[in-house]
Amino acid sequence: MTIQRQTWLEYDRVLTARAATLIRGPLVRGLATFLAHSGDTPVWLLLGAALWRFGAAGWLEAGRRIVLVTTLAWVVSTVLKPFFRRPRPEGERGHFYLKIDRLSFPSGHAVRVGGLLTVLSGLLPFWGAAGFIAWGLLVCLSRVALGLHYAGDVSVGILIGAGVGGVLLLVL
Repeated sequence: MTIQRQTWLEYDRVLTARAATLIRGPLVRGLATFLAHSGDTPVWLLLGAALWRFGAAGWLEAGRRIVLVTTLAWVVSTVLKPFFRRPRPEGERGHFYLKIDRLSFPSGHAVRVGGLLTVLSGLLPFWGAAGFIAWGLLVCLSRVALGLHYAGDVSVGILIGAGVGGVLLLVL
């Protein structure tokens, strides 16, 4: 391992440890857990499918984009994880998906968030896009603060997701 890579990984661990200090008490933990799960694949697939099937005219396109980018983000993050084989941070392992997906890089939630922000922000008014971006950043922060990912996992994941969303917009 190169010195630069070691330095980056150590910096990543330090940032992750700092984020963990944000979780103080059961109320904050509960809010962070809710935020972390608000970015789950099933949530977005169900929402997207419902909008695509039952939404009014403007919402049909949003639903289609949600389903497509959520699916593509899952495929991309699932394909990339075995190449990097980065284990998740040490900590609790009681969550169902952590037993199935033990790899951390890139964060599938962050890839999904980056993709969703890219394909949906243009459909929203300014205030809606700003709120959506804030939600996405909070999802990613909560993943790190809860010890589910390293800070680098979500940072790079958002960028990968933005790329996935950009490619999808070019195709659509």
